[in-house]
Amino acid sequence: MQRSAPILVVSTVLASLALSVPAEAAQGVRTITREGVVLQHHRVSLPRTITPVRGAGVGRSDFDGDGVDDIAATGDPFNYNLPQTPTGVVSVRYSSAAQVDYLMGVLPTDGGCSCFGLALVAGDFNGDRYDDLAIGDSDEQDARTRTHAGGVWVIPGSRTGLVVDSAVHFNQDSPNVPDNPESYDRFGAALAAGDINGDGREDLAVGAFGEAIGSKASAGAVTVLLGGPTGLTATGAQHLHQDLAAVPGGAEANDQFGFSLAIGKVDNNRYNDLVIGAPREDDGVTSNGSGMVTLMWGSASGVSSTGATAVSGAAVEPNDGTGTIAWYLGDTLAVGDVNGDGLGEVIAGAPGAQTPHINGGLVAAFAGRSGGLSSSAVQIITQRTAGVPGDPESDDRFGGALATGDVTGDGRADVLVGIPGEAIGSLADAGGVALLKGSAAGLTGSGAQGFDQNHPTVPGGSERGDLFGASVALLNLNGRGGLDAVVASTGEEVGGDLAGYPSGVVIPFHGAAGGLEPLDRTWSGLSLRTEVVWPQRYGLRIAGPQSGGPLY
Repeated sequence: MQRSAPILVVSTVLASLALSVPAEAAQGVRTITREGVVLQHHRVSLPRTITPVRGAGVGRSDFDGDGVDDIAATGDPFNYNLPQTPTGVVSVRYSSAAQVDYLMGVLPTDGGCSCFGLALVAGDFNGDRYDDLAIGDSDEQDARTRTHAGGVWVIPGSRTGLVVDSAVHFNQDSPNVPDNPESYDRFGAALAAGDINGDGREDLAVGAFGEAIGSKASAGAVTVLLGGPTGLTATGAQHLHQDLAAVPGGAEANDQFGFSLAIGKVDNNRYNDLVIGAPREDDGVTSNGSGMVTLMWGSASGVSSTGATAVSGAAVEPNDGTGTIAWYLGDTLAVGDVNGDGLGEVIAGAPGAQTPHINGGLVAAFAGRSGGLSSSAVQIITQRTAGVPGDPESDDRFGGALATGDVTGDGRADVLVGIPGEAIGSLADAGGVALLKGSAAGLTGSGAQGFDQNHPTVPGGSERGDLFGASVALLNLNGRGGLDAVVASTGEEVGGDLAGYPSGVVIPFHGAAGGLEPLDRTWSGLSLRTEVVWPQRYGLRIAGPQSGGPLY
């Protein structure tokens, strides 16, 4: 969507936050090195007076602990002036802390992808009630072996925001981290935060969907790092893959186990549980679906070695004559108690599902139950479901992004569904979102809301390739009521962009008893431009409880 806006530098950041111009502009760039890996950090100070606050512990990405969530989002670095060539830029806008932070990886000397920040989660890993930020870089080069195996940076929060000098780093060469770094393991391609062992500190699951298990390339694996008083530790880390007796199924080439992850309380004990997507399970093997979702229980010692359950895409094929087939089930994942019974539903997206439209997409809501996942206890939602907004079409990719949380304040989780390929009229890939509301009967289309950029109260207008709904998050933006939504339109061009190089925008919505309410506000990559870096395709990822899945 084109808008009239000047090309600005640091003052644009301030204008977007409704603040006056600071006495100081950008302070340059610092580098932090851990285990031979470099993190680049750029900070823009804002003219605020910080009131000391204590971490409230009520947010989902509250890095400065004031009870209101901050927004950490990933973009592509463009027009940069940095010591080393960056791979991805994560921008952090705070609700209280007096700065904007920019965090960037480093491109290996032999090239690679811009993968820094393509998994991005927030979690309180040390239990101090300030959320910490975990950033995955699935193409990060290992300093010792020079392999592009991937890594994860973790930066603790504080009353003044992220403490970058205290950043820690993990990869498969770190002490006590299981396995070894190999090229294209994709360690850090998916992340999820949650308290698996019930000690009051969140743990971090790290997906490595490219991990070879024996000779089975890209079979995939997941590493679980436990939280502790000083933050995450690799001591006692667990390594999970499908050739373990505790994990259902068997490792096969290209299963991509760990492509997506989520952590949440599925049963009613004190432990959060781990959900793992393997969307390429049985790909090309059957004609009635592919992909697998695995649920592993939490316990006092971490992920339990007993009781795991799994459901395949073929097993959830609706027998209703609609031609719906769940291809690549588990491309996206989330957990939320949508019926308010105290048990969390596992929400699995299959944006590549046939509905019967090719890549029409579906969302499967598996009932929370002490017996785990069951193909007989699942609700399938598509754009053919009564009440769900939009027209079912090929390449809509309904379920391409997911977030769960209580938007309406009724004690039940709602599900925000990204539909990045949605055509608005003749505008292909303009994109949309749908809010599916929780109810005592579970997840249905009744009362669902739909939004796109042609909606009269959503800023801008739909254009071809905007990809509105490419990523979504449910956060606490105003400190009251239900959770609020943040929706990215990564293909959006704004005035001041070069044609074909979209800055991307992020659009907030407030939660209310009736659902989501659009605000006349956007934040763009251009609004975050400084003398040092210009984030583009802003909003590729938005930090929340889980991150991973396909990119749009």
